[in-house]
Amino acid sequence: MVRNRILRITVGLFSLVLALGQRPQHAQQQFDVKANYTKSEHMIPMRDGVKLFTAAYSPKDMSQKYPILLNRTPYSCAPYGAGAYKENIGPSPLFAKEGYIVVYQDVRGAWMSEGTYVNMRPQNDHKSKPSDIDESSDTYDTIDWLVKNIPNNNGRVGMWGISYPGFYTALGMIDAHPALKAASPQAPISDWFIGDDFHHNGTLFLPHAFNFFTGFGKARPKPTAIGDGSRFNHGTPDGYKFFLEMGPLANADIRYLHGNIAYWNEMMEHPNYDAWWKARDTRPHLRNIKPAVMTVGGWFDAEDLFGALNTYKSVEKQSPGAHNILVMGPWFHGGWSRGDGEGLGEVRFARRLRCSIARTSSCRSSTII
Repeated sequence: MVRNRILRITVGLFSLVLALGQRPQHAQQQFDVKANYTKSEHMIPMRDGVKLFTAAYSPKDMSQKYPILLNRTPYSCAPYGAGAYKENIGPSPLFAKEGYIVVYQDVRGAWMSEGTYVNMRPQNDHKSKPSDIDESSDTYDTIDWLVKNIPNNNGRVGMWGISYPGFYTALGMIDAHPALKAASPQAPISDWFIGDDFHHNGTLFLPHAFNFFTGFGKARPKPTAIGDGSRFNHGTPDGYKFFLEMGPLANADIRYLHGNIAYWNEMMEHPNYDAWWKARDTRPHLRNIKPAVMTVGGWFDAEDLFGALNTYKSVEKQSPGAHNILVMGPWFHGGWSRGDGEGLGEVRFARRLRCSIARTSSCRSSTII
């Protein structure tokens, strides 16, 4: 019985990644979410009283109970309003057609949720009172509310997320709610100093960090459904010239940010891998993981290849009893969710493979990685 259950989980997880890698445009256009799903919006209370905005899409077909798929994001679960629907829901159109209750949530302090947003909020492994919260506890409280209040669910929940939402998925696996049966952190952030996004082996990726936080790092004083929408004006199409002429790193704030991007200044105050950075490393906390885990990453991911590999390795090492698998492919950052993996830019992998086999003279070096 146990062996059969593990086999079912494995098949289900592999089905998930196969579905994630297939997003044909015709399938997206043919499936009508609004015709097949009912949307509801909720403010879900956390243990400390803060309420998080959550949108749930439930199948109109009530002839059976459905599992819940949860995505927690700092990037907005818009469109807002019970009558406003996403064009596509779930990891791919295949999931929407199959029938799931698909739930999106603005994480604490983001968009329409209450509370204060904290980048890479540190995990608290020693909670003793309701005010002791982290992303793990927010996930637990969310799932607990969903299985008790969303009609027609079967009491089983799965999570997925790419990049920053992958970080929230990974932390949601820690001290997980019993209803969370499977989780798929995809290109998840694990350590922003050592290897993900803005530092690689401790070296600051200045353009990546500056360009991201000029938009994402702006303060949000109160819940809002309307984003700032503005983009930083570099004053030149020549990025190399802009950052070269910026001069010393301190000029990023002096000339352009003017103290308005709090996280930028926090990063500048911690140029070394100190306790502040280590508290934001997810890897030590991925212990005793109970849900089945499928981590997904791309070999050509310039942002979070480190996070994918090390999330998998940490679960494997620290949770020896976990059903833990890693799926890697020829993808850029999140490429499995919006492409077929046939190439990288102008490089076509299928052509490279055929050339290797045939060894023909027509194969030019431009096709070789």
